[in-house]
Amino acid sequence: MPASTSSLRSIIFAVASGQFFLPFLMAGVMTILPAIGKDMQASAMELSLIGAVYSLSLAIFHLIAGRIGDIMGRRRLFLIGFGLLIVMTGLMTMAPDIPTLLGLRFVQAAGTGIMNTTALAILVSSTPPAILGRVLSLTSLGLYLGISLSPPIAGFITATLGWRWLFGLIVPLALPAWMLMALTVKGEWYEAPDDPFDWPGCLTYAASITMLAVGATWIASSWWAWALIGAGLIGLWAFIRVEQRSTRPLVDIGFTLRNRALSLGLLSAFINFGSTFGGLFYFSMYVQHIHGLNPYEAGIFLGIQPVAQMLLAPLAGRLSDKYGAERMATLGIGLCGASLLLATQIGLFTSLHFMAAVLVVGGCGMALFGPSNTVAIMSSVDEPHLSQASGLVGSVRTLGMLANMVLISMIMLAYLGHSTVTADNAPVFMQAMHCNFVLLGLFNLVGFACSLSRLLRREIP
Repeated sequence: MPASTSSLRSIIFAVASGQFFLPFLMAGVMTILPAIGKDMQASAMELSLIGAVYSLSLAIFHLIAGRIGDIMGRRRLFLIGFGLLIVMTGLMTMAPDIPTLLGLRFVQAAGTGIMNTTALAILVSSTPPAILGRVLSLTSLGLYLGISLSPPIAGFITATLGWRWLFGLIVPLALPAWMLMALTVKGEWYEAPDDPFDWPGCLTYAASITMLAVGATWIASSWWAWALIGAGLIGLWAFIRVEQRSTRPLVDIGFTLRNRALSLGLLSAFINFGSTFGGLFYFSMYVQHIHGLNPYEAGIFLGIQPVAQMLLAPLAGRLSDKYGAERMATLGIGLCGASLLLATQIGLFTSLHFMAAVLVVGGCGMALFGPSNTVAIMSSVDEPHLSQASGLVGSVRTLGMLANMVLISMIMLAYLGHSTVTADNAPVFMQAMHCNFVLLGLFNLVGFACSLSRLLRREIP
């Protein structure tokens, strides 16, 4: 359903506002984990579950939300998802213990996944194709701004008011965006409201992702994590088989495989997020343990990358609309690969200026790749498959991050065992970091080849 100019502006503002708050629920929460642990007397294992539960719920609901949106209506489901996020965030200010916090966190992430999936489908449905790159880049500005600001703001709020205030302040700030969508955007986006929901596919997928997420979380410390990851991969194979037999599947496997632009775009996204997500983990460890920055200084320094993304995003959208989304996505993933290559040259005495250059190159690559690749994916499908493609975009991003977590855990375990990084074992840490960036650079090269193949197929009749 094409939107009027005023409705499109309301949609853009509501989505951008929602994207702005998401980093506060991810990077911001990671910043305040020590304060939560002290207040609730939580163990390190319990604190690690706060992030794991959020990632698990995202991975599940990104995909499921696409099909539910076709049945219930995308606008209605967006409001439900955003509403869940706001309500659960408010309730987290009153959580008495870790189990309650984890339950609220799971539902909060479910709302986030629902909001993300339906927001993308609504944007694509309501935006003229000629300006889609600019619109997606505008909405991503909120995300990049949140990534830049969330760690220092979360730290400041926690130090002055307490960690619960981080969630309490989000509610009144997010509520106007929800109301704007509810009151000013009329009409609905439906595909087939009377179709049945694919419960076998949903349950198989949820069980598989749960095993993969739990296995990825514990892979460095428990042998059974490997068994869970294996079972999760078998479960995904079973999910594909279930979907092939379903009349109204969550994912139309045949359509996805036949549509090369879609499948190559999704594979490129999985590889790019899988190869770049963990870089900031190593950089954070490096600047603190090798260069001696404190956590606050490290957060400010690592903010160089999202700031680069934010500054380039508006131009990236225009370039995508003018020169083609596939071209900009290929250039973007190439720059991400270049940043990984540069990272392999970091040594014990590398200057912070060189590190800053690596972060800038990576930020520019992500600014070009993210929105452009999404435009290329969403432009390759028809209306009946729009929600499905939207859900797949979020799902492959989360699965790529999980794959990156597994690789980092394996490399750190192989080089450092269960030891923490200290000045004494810094050379060994550097070997682990170099090994990681070499492997991820090669992995990224495969993604570049996928994106380039998609571009060549489009340009050569």
